Amino acid sequence: MTIQTVLPGNVVVTDFGAYQHFSLASDQLSSNGFPKLISATKRTGTVQEEEWDAVTQGKTTFVAKVPETDLAVSVILERARSHIGQWKYSITGSNCEHFVNTVRGLKFDSKQVSAGVSGAMLGAALVGTLSEKPTTFKFLLGALAVGGIAVAASKVKSQDKPQ
Repeated sequence: MTIQTVLPGNVVVTDFGAYQHFSLASDQLSSNGFPKLISATKRTGTVQEEEWDAVTQGKTTFVAKVPETDLAVSVILERARSHIGQWKYSITGSNCEHFVNTVRGLKFDSKQVSAGVSGAMLGAALVGTLSEKPTTFKFLLGALAVGGIAVAASKVKSQDKPQ
C-alpha cells in the first residue's frame, strides 16, 4: 500500500487474525506519512484520532471494499471527530465496525458480531444435536469453534494490495 492509495474518509481495515479492526483515514498525517486513523478501540475505550502505527501495530492493513455512502468526506470526518472521547466502546454493541458504519451514515451494524453470534448459536445447536452426552464444556467448545469460523468468514476484502 502506498500513501497515495489511502485517501481521507477511506475505511481502513487492519487484520488482527481472529478479527478485523475498522478505522477511518483522517485528513491529518501521521509521522510516517500515512493518514492518522480515527477509530473506536477497546485499547482506549472510546474513539480517538491516532497515529497510523498505534492503530495498525504493524499488522496487515488495507483500504476496504465497503458500501458507498452519499455523505461528503468532510461530513464523515466531522461526524467521526464528534465521537472522540464520547463513544463508549463495547465489543458487541459499539465496536469499531459499528462506529465506522455510523459516521458514514450506514446501518448501525457489525458483520463480525452478527456472524460470531450466529455461528456460536449454530455450534451449540450442533453439539446438542450430535453429542450423545452434551456437557457445558462441549456446548462452549462448539459455540467457540463455529463462532470463530463464522467471524473469520465474515472478513471484508481489500480494495488494494495488503501492506
